[in-house]
Amino acid sequence: MGGLGLSGLGAGLANAAPAPLPVLMGSPGQEAPLLLGAWEPGRWIAAGPALASRLSGQERYRRQALWGPPSTVRGGRAVSLGVPCEDAFHVPVTPGAAPGAFEVFASPALNTRPRPVTPLPTGLTAYREIVRQELVRRGLRTPQVRLTALIRADLDGNGTQEVIIEASRFVQRQGEFPPPVGQPGDYSLLLLRHVVAGQVRTVVLGEHVAPLRPWNPDSADPMPMATLHRLAGIADLNGDGRMEVLTHGAYYEGDAFSAQEWTPTGGLKIRLESGCGV
Repeated sequence: MGGLGLSGLGAGLANAAPAPLPVLMGSPGQEAPLLLGAWEPGRWIAAGPALASRLSGQERYRRQALWGPPSTVRGGRAVSLGVPCEDAFHVPVTPGAAPGAFEVFASPALNTRPRPVTPLPTGLTAYREIVRQELVRRGLRTPQVRLTALIRADLDGNGTQEVIIEASRFVQRQGEFPPPVGQPGDYSLLLLRHVVAGQVRTVVLGEHVAPLRPWNPDSADPMPMATLHRLAGIADLNGDGRMEVLTHGAYYEGDAFSAQEWTPTGGLKIRLESGCGV
């Protein structure tokens, strides 16, 4: 009987589900990062109560901003954000200093940065002109071009560098959140530039252009809520050698993160997303 019991135990251990590799996202000024989701062999796992219950509270994470050296922290138990976002969770980490920038928290078992991620000067004329042309195409005749981030990286490991352009202008912006409604001339663009067969192409990661005329709240027109799109991180979250693009979208009553996988042939695919809003 004892032998059969040990055999059954061994089979149970062999068939046990592998521990997920959770991904957390930190926001400027927020001490506890948000649970974005996880990877386990063969599949992505959405954030939510089921994943939160699988975290032991003893996980270790590599903490990495877009640039600068990484550090290692330990995570605690996932805690629900509560009403109205009961299915969203944050995970306290130790040490837990609030970041001054967006940060990715991923398993130390992963090489999240297989290739360099390099910031470029936001004053580069060529990229300012790209943003100007994109805004003109969206109806702004004389846009005020404001590049807020410019990042170069070989996302998919094919030897060709991609460039991510972040640009925004909100007259009434406060911190990481835009106003409820933008003013004429306000916008937010997040673009990915890449080369295919010698041709440069632009992929839109996020966009918002305020109405060209001020919105009248007494009219029957729906409220054109402003959205601010930011680049929050670049990291390989599943160990396949391709780095996911992590983005942050904020409006006046909430915000959300997403992890998007990009390839020149397959385009963009959202793999993980989580957030909280009214």
